[in-house]
Parts: sequence; C-alpha cells; structure tokens
Amino acid sequence: MGRLVGLILTATLMIIAGCASTAKPAGGTSVADTQPGGSAVRMPAVQQGPAAPPTSVQIGRRPWRFAAYEGSLISTAHYRIHTTLEYDHILQRLPVFMEHAIERYTTALADLPEPGRPLETYLFHDRRQWMAKTRQILPHEAATFDALGRGGFTTRGIAVLYYIDHNGRYRDTFAIAAHEGWHQYTQSTFRQPLPIWLEEGIATYMEGHQWGEEAPRFIPSRNWERRGALRRAIRADALIPLDDLLTRAPQFFLEENKDRLLTYYGQVWALTRFLADGADGRYREALAELLTDAARGRLGHRLSVSLSTRPAAAPTINSNRPRRSRRVALNDLGTWLVKTYFDEDVAAFEEAYFAYARALAEGGPVRGPRRGRRAR
Repeated sequence: MGRLVGLILTATLMIIAGCASTAKPAGGTSVADTQPGGSAVRMPAVQQGPAAPPTSVQIGRRPWRFAAYEGSLISTAHYRIHTTLEYDHILQRLPVFMEHAIERYTTALADLPEPGRPLETYLFHDRRQWMAKTRQILPHEAATFDALGRGGFTTRGIAVLYYIDHNGRYRDTFAIAAHEGWHQYTQSTFRQPLPIWLEEGIATYMEGHQWGEEAPRFIPSRNWERRGALRRAIRADALIPLDDLLTRAPQFFLEENKDRLLTYYGQVWALTRFLADGADGRYREALAELLTDAARGRLGHRLSVSLSTRPAAAPTINSNRPRRSRRVALNDLGTWLVKTYFDEDVAAFEEAYFAYARALAEGGPVRGPRRGRRAR
C-alpha cells in the first residue's frame, strides 16, 4: 500500500474493477489516421440524447502484433484501437461503441471540442498481455497495477485495457472503455484538468449504457455497480461528507478499504448526476460552463478572480504550476469551486445533493429541492 500512496499525484483508481488515470497532457500535433490495406465498414447509428450521434462509422482494420500475440489495429475517425481480443463480434461493436462514446463526451454535458488527433487505445485479450504492456509503458508503477482488480488505466491520453468479461460477453469491458475513454478525452483535449471528483464523476456517468439493435445508447441510470455501492453506504450510514468528497483523492479512501473506495465512486457518480439532472436542472448550465472553462484553459483564472473577491480565500491557482500540481490545487479549493460555479450556500447544496443521492440509490424520485443561490 505504501507504493500506492506514492502514486497519489499521478493516478486515480476505480473499482468496477480497478482503473487508473494518469493525468498528463498529450502533446504533439494532429495525426491523420491512414491505414493502407484496411477494410472499410459502414455501421448505422441510433439517435440518442440532445444531439445526433454519427450517422455512420467508418472503420479500418489491419493486422497488428504485440510481442508474440496476433491482433488487429482498428481505426476510426477518433480512435486507433490496438487489440489482441479474439472475439470477432466484440471487435465489430467496439469501434462503433467508442465513436458513439466520443460523441457523448463532446455533447452530453456541454458543447466541448473534439480531440485534435485519434486517441490511442490498447485492449488486450487477457490480463497477462495487459501487464506486459503496463511494464513496458509504466515500469515503475507496474507492480502496483498488478495488485489491483480488473480494469485498466489511462496515461498521457493512452488507454490500456483488457477483456474483463467472460465467454464473449462485453458489458463490463465496454463500461470500463467508456470510463477510460473520458480520461483519454480530457487528457488529450482539455487545456486545464478538472478536479478529481468531477473527472471521476463524469467518467462513471459515462459508464451506463445499453446496446440497441445496431448501436449503443448511453444511459447514466444503467449503472448497477455505482447505484449498489451508493445504496450500501446509505444503509450503513457511511456516506462521505461533501467536503471530503471534494478534497480527497480516491487513494485516500482506498487506504481505508476497497468498500470505502466504492462508496467514493458511487457518490461522485451521484454528484455528477445531481449536477447534470437534479434540482430541476438548476446546475446543468453551470456544469457546462465549468467544463467549457477547463477545456479552454479558463478554469484557473475564473477561480482566481472569484477567490480574490473573498476576504478568507483559499489558495490561489498558479497557471504556471505543472498540470498535476494544478489538479491538487483544484482539490484543495474544494467547496470554493462549488461556491464559484454552483451555489453560494454550500450547506444547502450538500443537503440537496444527499437527498438526491438517497432517492437515486433506492430508485425513487430524484428531484431535489431548489435551495440556495448559485454564484455567477
């Protein structure tokens, strides 16, 4: 566990199975994805959400090898998927799923920019291959990842996953791909990082999905793992206070036990849903504004201006600090971010959030009270 504590500034962990997101910017110029010799497949799509997803997905596929393992390199407009997976029916659906996911990332909560280059994803057939790749790109952290549960990680905009289902099923594998895909997207596209609670909350928000006749539909409520963890914490009277949720990294809760970490992810899932859909939509516009500010590099300035007008301001954010340090500073600000973007009355905000979370956990109505005043 001591080694895991050392990763606190570079990794966030998730148990759907375990996942890690190493938040480093992906530099370089845009790269055209041209794959000579690949086959082209057109897949119809299903409309969903506030905007129409791609009307078709152009897919290229050619042979690829990792060490002694034969595989495929699947290319789409936004992804390059390196895979050794042996289930062809999953390989046919995965690129369609990911193209719909990127549409979801850029439209579901705000009008956000597309990545400037295709995102690199590795999906291995088994954990042994995944660990070999992990040792290759993260040699110093590989031992820690080996001790985690099922899942994957993202570093410098590159997602490294493996097949976590059984016998040709794919629900959990696609859920983790959607979760890590959000980390890929923000690492590759956003000019400033989000606070960890929101980064992980949106990643869990993106997990819920249902496969339609020909394409996926993303449905945040279809996330039994997160709802179940939230329900268990509520029934045990073990919810994490809002201040801890906003200021602590996932590793802090993992040090207590894995159940506490699952509670964390269940709560940030509920908090993101509260901001997106709760309180009769009171906070949705503010959430879109926060995401847009981070994507365009304005988040730090917005918070600095807000804090400069307060007599007891929290530490300011220095835009010259390294990206990971800025993330830590964002977490230090905690409730100040809530005050700046969502509600001056943090106590009322917390009360409304917990009421929403309790209703959400039990599957009842999820309309929260309209209390407090949002700061502009």
